[in-house]
Amino acid sequence: MENKRIFALDIGTRKIIGLLMQKTEAGYEILASEMIEHSTRAMMDGQIHDVEAVAATILAIKNKLEEQLETKLETAAVAAAGRALKTAVGIIRKKRTLLDEISGDEVRALEIEAVHQAQYLLGQEEINSKDRSNYFCVGYSVISYQVEDQEIVNLVGQVGSEIGVKLIATFLPRVVVDSLFSSLKRVGLDIFSLTLEPIAALAITIPPSMRLLNLALVDIGAGTSDIAVVKNGNIFAYAMVPMGGDRLTELLAGHYLLDFNHAESIKRQLSDQDEVEIKDVLGNQSVLASAELIQDLHPGIEQLVDEISRNILELNQKTPDAVICVGGGSMTPTLTAILADKLALPKNRVGIKTPESFENLKISADYLKGPQGVTPLGIAYYSFAKMPVPFIKVSVNGREIALWNMGEVNISTALLSSGSSLANIYGKPGPGKTIEVNGEVKAFKGEMGTPPIIKLNGHDASLDTTVQEGDSLEFVPGQNGKAAAVYVKDLLPEASGHVLVNGEHIDLRAVAFVNGKESSIDDEIPDRARVEFKAFNNPVNILKLVGISEHWLVEKNYCYYLNEEEKYLPWTAIKVWVNGKPANFEDNIEFGSEVSYTLSQLRPRVKDLLKDPEALRMNVSVNGEKVGLEGKGAIIRMDGKVVGLEAEVEDGARIILDQSESNAMLSDIFKVVEMEPGLNARLKIKVDGATAGFTTPIYNHSKIELLWEE
Repeated sequence: MENKRIFALDIGTRKIIGLLMQKTEAGYEILASEMIEHSTRAMMDGQIHDVEAVAATILAIKNKLEEQLETKLETAAVAAAGRALKTAVGIIRKKRTLLDEISGDEVRALEIEAVHQAQYLLGQEEINSKDRSNYFCVGYSVISYQVEDQEIVNLVGQVGSEIGVKLIATFLPRVVVDSLFSSLKRVGLDIFSLTLEPIAALAITIPPSMRLLNLALVDIGAGTSDIAVVKNGNIFAYAMVPMGGDRLTELLAGHYLLDFNHAESIKRQLSDQDEVEIKDVLGNQSVLASAELIQDLHPGIEQLVDEISRNILELNQKTPDAVICVGGGSMTPTLTAILADKLALPKNRVGIKTPESFENLKISADYLKGPQGVTPLGIAYYSFAKMPVPFIKVSVNGREIALWNMGEVNISTALLSSGSSLANIYGKPGPGKTIEVNGEVKAFKGEMGTPPIIKLNGHDASLDTTVQEGDSLEFVPGQNGKAAAVYVKDLLPEASGHVLVNGEHIDLRAVAFVNGKESSIDDEIPDRARVEFKAFNNPVNILKLVGISEHWLVEKNYCYYLNEEEKYLPWTAIKVWVNGKPANFEDNIEFGSEVSYTLSQLRPRVKDLLKDPEALRMNVSVNGEKVGLEGKGAIIRMDGKVVGLEAEVEDGARIILDQSESNAMLSDIFKVVEMEPGLNARLKIKVDGATAGFTTPIYNHSKIELLWEE
């Protein structure tokens, strides 16, 4: 604040105003000012969308003012619009030395501590609401001071053993503030002070002497409408409506097919001209009555006023004594009258305030004399009226951020201001598990979380370490520990015996059942599971240990149809003996037993299904002696195809034994009958008395004669 001058910038949605205010013995004087409208929609709803374009406009204003005043501008007082505004109340009470007078620095430290408490409370709300936006404090207003439980207007100079402050702090998303800082940084400007637009407007519009009244201030800009409420001598609350004059411009442009900038120009003419000339994007020109256009804008005005009045009533819990409107949007025709109706106030209780009514303020530029001049003037005035908290710049993980310099800023403050969450700075332990093992409840802990990595200028540091201008911070939050992982093999009881399997020594373990279902030793056990270990002493479990695959150990009940009669065959592809005796899969095997096994067909064969061997035996007589031929007593058809006894049977197979057809020829008897041929003899064959040959069919009970003739 060299030479008692302040460079203030009002970076608005439609335009940017820069001015240099000087404090004099007579009051305040505007030494120079410049206003430039955005050539594009570089800002919308109070937020910078095109940093490059906004920075270029700021630079143009800065250069013009420097040229006019022949001075170098290095810092600027700025204010942020209330887009996505949040507020929180901070209350701090502190013990102190009784005889010392309270200093201004002590009061400021008390206020900043209350701001930090409000920021902490806001952070807790974010966690509970799952809102992960990062918020930055852009201003605060004191609601009340206390000295030993007595409310007082000003603490400075007072004496007491306990002091306190209650304030309302205002926060905006970090992205809104960062874009503002970035625009200033690009043109070589540091932040002198930062506040909220309604705080700045209120400082110059409603001085402390007027705050005993219950008043609402409405700053209607192009993109936002900011609201502040005062009563009982203090600023009571803030709110923001995310719409302003641009919403009406868009409505006008859409209704008459106009370019946005042309629609904005026409809107400004409605309050002081009876007729306006319009030209749409197709080149059509016409002259319309201003009253007609105002009527077309009425729905948009109604919507804007509805939101403003609703917020005022929610903040104040009743209709205020009066409403003061500032900002360019307040000049919208019929707006104040409609607002008075919505709040049930007399028309003369809702009015527009202009800088021309401010005492001890010398203004020359016309664009600062209307309601749109209140905010830029208020930004500069507020910096004079309330000593701003200076900023320091530090780097957090390579990103430069600005911090309020409270005299001793620590790393936790820097991290909080950078948007880093301190709620889970230390890694949490991994979730544990509680498992019931054979009726006994056991607890298993997860891995411990890791501490954060905090380095200041390359050296290890803690959250309480003080930071200074230009410091570089590196921060990595602690990692959460892994959840407890418990596997069946971790809980298996030790081997309690052995058996010999085909001569191999095998140690036995128990079988695990997790929630009633048999589990592998590599299965992970879920939390709150019931685990039961049973003795590992049946053939199935023992054979699994020696590597027999599961499918060999499953007993399957085959269904088949024999001559259309449904039958069943229990089948296992492995045969087991215990101590030399056949064993079933369900048998219990004692430790030390000798177990042997053999593998057979995976599926049964036809011969395994036929319980009566005589059904397939063909009985004939050869030279008067009875001879039996195995498997020749019938034709075997399975699912319509002729098969042999070795054919594998599928589940559901249909098997027909047809004993009416021959399944043999005479040559088959030589498999069971031996004959010594005579020298120079010829074999003479008869079947049932008829001469036959080797391929002659034979049947059950056929009589065969084999004779050697010389």
